[in-house]
Amino acid sequence: MSKKHKSSQFPKSKSQPVTPPKPPSAAVQTPNSTPLIDSVAVKADGQRVQPEQMSLNAHQHIQQYLDKHRQDIKKLTKEDLNAVLRLSQHLRVFGLLSSVGYINQSNAQENNEVRRRTVPVWECLLGHLIHPNNPPDAKALMAKVVEMAQERPSEYMATWRKALILAHHWNFWARAYQQED
Repeated sequence: MSKKHKSSQFPKSKSQPVTPPKPPSAAVQTPNSTPLIDSVAVKADGQRVQPEQMSLNAHQHIQQYLDKHRQDIKKLTKEDLNAVLRLSQHLRVFGLLSSVGYINQSNAQENNEVRRRTVPVWECLLGHLIHPNNPPDAKALMAKVVEMAQERPSEYMATWRKALILAHHWNFWARAYQQED
């Protein structure tokens, strides 16, 4: 196919070419600087999240789970690790609202072993994500995230993005504190 023929498939625009808007981070970049990562600018609760702080926050969340649920051994079991990894996948595929919905699922079966292992981990980690100093219980957590999604969608999206970033660090620290078999 000739080049001339290819270009004839698309009509030429008579208007001026449209240039895409530059992201705000492009304005502060210099030619020799590295591009800013969007995760750097994640905002939640009006605070700027620093990437260096994310690993420390995730470590603190895992420690708080160990303090609350594994006081005897201070190590995560294989099931705990699987729950942390499942949270990461769930956040990526279904989102933050769905994750807190899973914790509050009313039609859950009492004899579901996977659910019994998963919910305490998710509730602890997501609770510390939403309110680091005083994590809410499952129902309050759900109400807070639903309210955020309905009334402050930009804050909800920022919190979801923060959860996605934290999930990588949660996975790392969960593996670091896994009990050896």
